[in-house]
Amino acid sequence: MNPREVALTCLIQLSKEDVSISSVVDDAFNRYTLNSRDRRFVNALVYGVIRWKQQLDWVLGQFVNPNFRLDSKHRAILRLGAFQLLHLDGIPPHAAIYETVQLAKKNRKTAGFINAVLRSVQRKEAELVYPSLDTHPVDHIAYSMSYPKWLVKSWIQSRGLPWTLAFCEASNNIAPLTLRIDINKTDRDEFCEYLRSIGLSPKVARFAPDGIVLENMAILDKDKETTLDKENNLKDIIARDDVYVQDESAMLVTYLLMKDAPKLVVDLCAAPGGKTSHIASMIGNTGKVIAVDITEKKLALLRENCSRLGVKNVETLTINATIADLSFVKAADAVLIDVPCSGFGTLRRHPDVRWNKTAKQLIALNDLQYKLLKNAAKHIKSGGILVYSTCTVEQAENQGIVSRFLKNFPMFIVENAGDCLPEIPNNAITPEGYLQTFPHEHGIDGAFAARLRRI
Repeated sequence: MNPREVALTCLIQLSKEDVSISSVVDDAFNRYTLNSRDRRFVNALVYGVIRWKQQLDWVLGQFVNPNFRLDSKHRAILRLGAFQLLHLDGIPPHAAIYETVQLAKKNRKTAGFINAVLRSVQRKEAELVYPSLDTHPVDHIAYSMSYPKWLVKSWIQSRGLPWTLAFCEASNNIAPLTLRIDINKTDRDEFCEYLRSIGLSPKVARFAPDGIVLENMAILDKDKETTLDKENNLKDIIARDDVYVQDESAMLVTYLLMKDAPKLVVDLCAAPGGKTSHIASMIGNTGKVIAVDITEKKLALLRENCSRLGVKNVETLTINATIADLSFVKAADAVLIDVPCSGFGTLRRHPDVRWNKTAKQLIALNDLQYKLLKNAAKHIKSGGILVYSTCTVEQAENQGIVSRFLKNFPMFIVENAGDCLPEIPNNAITPEGYLQTFPHEHGIDGAFAARLRRI
């Protein structure tokens, strides 16, 4: 199959099933034989269409009669074509239209309709006028930047219009590839030199001492051989036992937890093991991590990741931490609860998240998050550390949960994250002393963490 056909199958599946974009794309790559260049193109098409779905539908709506009913396949074809015309500069418009129309060639009448709509988009794109930012800010951001209206309205109300504009713009950018290296095994500067020697362009992470950032390679690179060499080199790099793909914001949470060099750590929502393996590496052979999660399938993935990284000081435990007896936590020096959350801080990497969550689901998440925190807190020993973290920017999931917790558990105090993370800029520390990062302010994913000590 050609890459556009593969992308179309992915988009149709995503329109019918409640599945993650990454799992659908990975499954497609396992089913269809594609070279690396075509894989990059499929990835760009699927992620791009999902990211810009609402904008694409608004644009297409200017040229399609609202009474005309489109099935999921032909809507996906139109979105594919519009995305290429509006967002992929490397493809000539005539080629984008022709190749997209071929996806509907079995139905001559429908193919003609799709051709006509896409040619109208090409001709009249510059004439399109989005709702006014001054008079209709929610509609303007929702349609021009492609976000759910309820979410845009919520952000404007809670954080203001300038923040919402900056955050939405930054969250539509494609995130770089960030690597965490094991500094017990490898010197970061030397590793960067090695990466340069094989044609990659690394830079050290802004805040984490073990982070390396690699900007994404071009989707359509004219020098195919050079690109293929780089990709093969990158695959080898990612498979190394001293490298783990992880955003810098996630690395910071581990440093917040590990300030006092605890020897026994419990990670209560541990899979897939990014933070677990980081903690285990920092503890070394003198300590242990107990990694907990709700299913054996999740922990199997964690064990696989730890095995690749050569991590041997991790013990796993399959339980539901919201209701289980967590009395074993009493022995721990520190406990991490990286709770299930909306994930709105990771929109650069997971654009489908914006469409997969509702305000009602956020309320249910709040309940789950508080239950996890409350159940663990009862067993934290005197002087012990409890770190609560998320990968979202929602105040209800972050400050809201911690504030509620502190009212009901006055034996816990907040330790200022800035004291634990000296390289972090002041604007990443909230007035309460929590860690809070944003893509538009810090160039990394949006994340939150609170370091709490039982006194």
